[in-house]
Parts: sequence; C-alpha cells; structure tokens
Amino acid sequence: MRNRNASYPLVGLAEKLTATIVGDRNLIITGLCPLEAPVPNHITFIRSESPDTIARGLAKLPSSCAVILKDDFGHALEGTRSHPSLILVKEPYPAFLDLIPLFFEEITATPGIHPTATIDPSAVIGENSSIGAGCYVGPGTVTGKNLTMHPNARILGDVTVGDSVVLHAGVSVRHGVKIGDRVTIHDNTVIGADGFGFTPDPALGFRKVPQIGGVHIESDVEIGANTCIDRGTLGPTVVGRGTKIDNLAQIGHNVVLGNNVIVCGQVGIAGSSTIADGVILGGQAGVADHITICKGVRVGGGSGVTTNISEPGDYMGYPAIPAHEWRRLQVSFRKTSRRKQKN
Repeated sequence: MRNRNASYPLVGLAEKLTATIVGDRNLIITGLCPLEAPVPNHITFIRSESPDTIARGLAKLPSSCAVILKDDFGHALEGTRSHPSLILVKEPYPAFLDLIPLFFEEITATPGIHPTATIDPSAVIGENSSIGAGCYVGPGTVTGKNLTMHPNARILGDVTVGDSVVLHAGVSVRHGVKIGDRVTIHDNTVIGADGFGFTPDPALGFRKVPQIGGVHIESDVEIGANTCIDRGTLGPTVVGRGTKIDNLAQIGHNVVLGNNVIVCGQVGIAGSSTIADGVILGGQAGVADHITICKGVRVGGGSGVTTNISEPGDYMGYPAIPAHEWRRLQVSFRKTSRRKQKN
C-alpha cells in the first residue's frame, strides 16, 4: 500500500469511527504506528482488556500520540493523571483497521497487457485486466474481469478464473484449475502440481499414479507465498469459500478444505483429508492422510493429527489430543522428571 501523506484532526477520526474522545480533540494525526514504537502525532491501538496491560501500554505513549481503546476502560481514565488522547470504541482492533484506508491507498495495476507477456490466441481475457511482464496465459483459459497478473505469473491451459483475481509474481496455476472471484494468490505459489502418488512396481521400483483431477478454489480465498496445493488424483482438491492459507503450506491431493478455514504457516495436510468449515490449524501443524476434522476444532501449532477429530474443541500435541488433557500430561511429565532428578 502507498502512504497518502494525509493528516486529520482527532475529532475527524472519531467521527469516522462514531467514537468518543478523551483528550485533545484538535490533535493532528499524521499516521499510524505500533504501540511498541510510538511516533508523535500518530495513532495506535490497545487490543487487550487487561487493566494492567492497558496501563503499561499507555505509559509507553507520549501525550502527542493518540490511542484507540476499549470504551469500558477508557472512561475510567477521565480525571486521572495525564495520558495520551483516547478514542473510545467497542472494539479497538476493527476500528484501527477502519483508519488504514485514510492513511494508505491500495497500489492498483494499470489495465493492459505488457509487450513481453504471452497470451495464447484461444485464451479469453476479461475486460479491465492487467497482465505484467513475462506472464503467460495458456490455451483454453478463460478469465473474468479485473484480473491482475504480476510479472512472471503463469496460467497454463484450460484454466477458469473468476473476477477480480490477483496473481502475484511467480505464481503458477497449472492445467484444469478453477478459481472463483476475489481470490488473491501470493508470490511463487503453485496451484495444481501433481499430487504425490506412487505405487510399488517390481520393474520400476515405483510407478507414478497419474493425477488427472484438478483444483477448485472458491471465491474470497487468499493464499500466501510459496504454498503448494496439489491437484487431485481423480476428483479435485477443494479450497472452500473465504478460506485463508498462510505462507509455506502444503495441501495434498484430494484434500477438501471447508469454508472460512484458517491454515497457518508451514502446515502440512496429507492427501484425501477433509477439514470442515471454520477449522483453525496452527503453525507447523500436520494432518495425516484420510483424516476428517469436524467444525469447531482448533489445532495448536506443531501438533500432529493422526486420527479423526469428531468433537469440537482445542487440540494439541503429537498425536493431537484435547488441549486440557495435553496440559495435564505436561504437568505430570514435569513432576515425574523432577522426582527422578531428586532420586
């Protein structure tokens, strides 16, 4: 995003957020800053509801800053010692996000096709699209309007792409992939590479199993950088509507991710597993093949799911078990270790 170099009186920002001010209504705000690195005439936020945490956060800020704070706590500061100017809202973090467009603007690509891009004559490119240097669009591909392909992104043959899709530099979309509307795929991610399928063969050692399924990515999905989503063996690998996938994730062949799933960095999901709507997989979690995880499950970072999970809740450990059981085990292990050391 590009800095607008804009400035606003604090009262103007409060009106934007339908918020209450405690402090200098006419303080000029010229930007946004993190709580840990305050900048004069900038605004930040405190998300915590802990009075001690909020007090420590406010102590870091000079009076020339402003802070967005939960209204329940902010009103208690009226009449107390000096503190930064406050904007009091019901939920600080969403309010802070609402201010970002006032200070920063999206960098949008100019419509057109770069002279070094290669577009197959049979491909159909939607209106108002931007295709950058070194891009390739293969035969039989049909894209919607407002497509953005950054330099060296590639769409191979027989791909269907919806409206307002963004493919960042180096993205590779392989044959037969279907992508919905408003999908963003970050740098160097590969969609539709062959699934990892081999079978023992006396003559060859291993015989490759042809991967003739595709990948279906539904609308409003975002996929991070350097992630791989493999094509299915027969049917497609599916990524449901609204799902968000972090960097460096591996989604195996014939995996089905439901709607609004969160897949954090370095997660690996083995083939033919089904992840229900709204599941959260913490960083470096692993899911074995042919596993089913039900709605309402959160898997802690570094955990390994080796059996089906059919009850909602938090799971941790390897193999992953309910988090409360895992915590009790950790306490028990420590106590046992201490007893052994004493003996």
